[in-house]
Amino acid sequence: MDEQVFEPLPVRYTGLFADSHLVDANQFGRSISGIARIGNSVCNVLFFSEIGVPKKFQIKFYVRPAKKNGLLQELVAVMNSGSMPMFHPALLKIGGIFVEKAFDAIINTALGRNREAALAIEKMHDLARENIEFGKQVHEGQMRDKAWLQGMIEGLVVHNRGALKELPAPIGRTVRQVQIGAPSIGPTVDEAAAEVLRATEPLQLGDTQEYEVLVEGVFKTNGACRLRLMPDDRVVAGKITDPALTVPGSVYTSALDQGLPLHITAKPTLKDGEVHSLYVSDAKIAR
Repeated sequence: MDEQVFEPLPVRYTGLFADSHLVDANQFGRSISGIARIGNSVCNVLFFSEIGVPKKFQIKFYVRPAKKNGLLQELVAVMNSGSMPMFHPALLKIGGIFVEKAFDAIINTALGRNREAALAIEKMHDLARENIEFGKQVHEGQMRDKAWLQGMIEGLVVHNRGALKELPAPIGRTVRQVQIGAPSIGPTVDEAAAEVLRATEPLQLGDTQEYEVLVEGVFKTNGACRLRLMPDDRVVAGKITDPALTVPGSVYTSALDQGLPLHITAKPTLKDGEVHSLYVSDAKIAR
């Protein structure tokens, strides 16, 4: 077997079928393929200084069997040439963490979450600055330049548009979310983020906020709903992720039946700065 470059990148699928260790095979394949393609690009930039052409990548991610806790895969970066070049030990030691933070920066950039992307880039910058040998060896020290890192991430986003659309394939369908990397390091892609990544029109992911709405319609089976924003008097699509929806006489069905306004907590997707859809996690009757 070709030599492993650094510690495996964990990818965990949770919720819905994934909690029974199941996921739609086609959706899973598309998702893993998208994540691996992004990871391949990041490794090529990190180790060989260019985004490059996939066929020429010298390091590629391979997936290995799931663990027993949830639906957990491990992506392993290996050299295709059969022999490991003389990479500096510092690069191999923290390369995995750098790749995880790069995923965080790439996904948040694609979601329009500029503040979160900047925080991830700051962490990448800290890695280069605090690990002197890493900072010296990689790209002749350019990793210590935050502006250069920002440009690198933006280039990776553009280069991986297709992969970013494939990454969330099972989310909202057979799983609730995907965690890439360690929970404290890599990003989590939930249903709201999945909508933005899949979109054919420019959308952004907003911060969780509170809204007052009227429920125009709701499906108890999958949580899909139509919500009228107050006082805007504008109807938007929604998704109720609150488990309380399935309870008989829930606040959601009661509000629909009785025409009562709801005070909800929801994560929005935005189009041109306005609410495009809402992902509802909690609600109570408005007073």
